Amino acid sequence: MIRVPPPKAGFTTGAGRYWDPMGLSLVRAILTMPGLGDAAATFSAWRLTRRRYGAMYRRLVPLVAQRGGWSPERLEQHVRAALTDMVGHAAAHVPHYRELFRREGIDPACVRAPADLARLPLLTKPDMQARPEAFLDERIPLRRFSRLGTSGTTGAPLQLYRTDEAAQTSFAYFEARCRRPAGMEFGRLPFIMMGGQLVAPATRTRPPFWVYNHAWKQLYLSSYHLSDRNLPHYVRELRRRPYHAILGYPSSLHALARFMIDAGETPLGLRCAITSSETLFDHQRTEIERAFGCCVFDQYGAGELCVFAAECGHGAMHVSCDYGLVEVLDDAGRLAPRGEVGELVCTSLINFGQVFIRYRIGDRGALTDRRCPCGSALPIIERLEGRVDEVLMTPDGRRIGRLDPVFKGVAHVRECQIVQEAPDSFRVRVVPGAGYHDEDGAEIRRNLADRVGAARITVERVERIARTASGKFPAVVNHVARAPRGDR
Repeated sequence: MIRVPPPKAGFTTGAGRYWDPMGLSLVRAILTMPGLGDAAATFSAWRLTRRRYGAMYRRLVPLVAQRGGWSPERLEQHVRAALTDMVGHAAAHVPHYRELFRREGIDPACVRAPADLARLPLLTKPDMQARPEAFLDERIPLRRFSRLGTSGTTGAPLQLYRTDEAAQTSFAYFEARCRRPAGMEFGRLPFIMMGGQLVAPATRTRPPFWVYNHAWKQLYLSSYHLSDRNLPHYVRELRRRPYHAILGYPSSLHALARFMIDAGETPLGLRCAITSSETLFDHQRTEIERAFGCCVFDQYGAGELCVFAAECGHGAMHVSCDYGLVEVLDDAGRLAPRGEVGELVCTSLINFGQVFIRYRIGDRGALTDRRCPCGSALPIIERLEGRVDEVLMTPDGRRIGRLDPVFKGVAHVRECQIVQEAPDSFRVRVVPGAGYHDEDGAEIRRNLADRVGAARITVERVERIARTASGKFPAVVNHVARAPRGDR
C-alpha cells in the first residue's frame, strides 16, 4: 500500500494546485508583486514546460490528430484495445481494482468493449476521498507524481495525482483536437489566458491585474478583478500587443466582452476564443464572438483526465473516445437512450498513474448518433448541462438544466446567477450592463417561470458575482437538499 505524505508548499496554475517537489512557494508570492510578476510567471512556465510539453507530447500531437480522421471501424478497434490494456493494468497494479475484481468475482479479461463496462460498479468521489492511495499504480514512486487538488465545486474536493506521461498525453489531445483546429498553435504566437491563477492580490485596486509569461508568449489576466473600474485597464493592456487567441472561463471572457460592447469598443480581431471549465451559454458565445471578432470553440475536460471533448469548425462537440469513454446513465443507473440527458460516467484510457473506471464525474449531458459534416468518426456530445449540482429541481421532481433561454432576449445583462433557495423559491442575481431596466428583470422572471412553474422568483441587482477560489462562478447554485441516487 502506498502511503501519501502531506502535501508540500507549491504554486497554483490555472488547472489547480500543483505541489512543487522543490518547495518553491516563493514563486506564487512573487507572482503578486508588481514588476516581478512577469519574471515569476515566466519561471513557473519554464518549469511546467518539461512536464507538459516534453518529447512524449511532441510525438503524440501528430498521432492524435491522425486518429481523429480514422474510420469508425479502425477507431473502435483502437478503443477496444486501449480499454483492454487499462482494465488489465488496473487489475494487476492498482490496489482498489485488484480487490474489486477479486471481491466481485469479475474476470478482467471479460471487459473488452465499452458495453462490457456495465459489469463493473460505479466509482464515486467519496470512494476516491476515502482511499486516494488505493487508486494509484503501486509501482510508481510518489516522487514521480505531481499532486493537484480539484476546486471542489460539488463540495467534494479531491486529491489528484498525475504522472508527466499522463500530463503530456492530455496536453497533446488539447493541442491536436482543440487548439490547432481552432486556429491556434501553442508556443508560436502570443495569446491571452483568463483563468483561476491568482496573479494579483485580491485587494489590488490599480493595474497590473495580469502578468506576461514570456516562455509561452502568454498574457495571463486575473479573473478576480473584473469590475467596471478595472475593465478599462484590461482593454488597454489587450491592445498593447497583437494577440491571436484568448482562452478562459466563459464567465470571465463574457464579462470582458460585455464591457467592451457596452463601451463601444471595436473588436479585438483575434483568430479564436477557446472556453472551458464552465457551461458556455448561447448569449455568452454570441457576445464573446462580437467583442473579440472571432469564433468561439468550447472545450470540455476534467482534472481526472477521464474525459475530453472539443468543438470542431462545424460547432459539434466531439468526444475523444480514445482518451476516455463516456456513458450516459438515467436516474435508475441504466444507459440512457441517445439524445436523452443523463449523468455522465467516464473511464480514462490515458491515465495509468491514477485510474478512473466508471467514474461519476458529476456532470450531465447527452450523446447523439448524428454524424458531423467535418467527417470525424469521434462521437458527439450535445446538451452538455454542467454539474449535477448546477441543475434546478422543481417541486414535482423535474431537473431543469440548460438555462440559457432564461436570458434570451435580455441584451443588457453582464453576468447572472440563478440561486435555488427552496423547492419553490429562486433568486436571480444580475450584474446589469448599460441600458438595463426593470423590464429586463421582468423578462427574466417570466422566462424562468416558464421552466420551473409556479414559484417565488426574485431578480436582484448586484455589482459583482463572487468567484470561487479557482476563479469561477457557478451559473446555478442549488441549496435544495436531494438524496443521492444509490450506486449499482
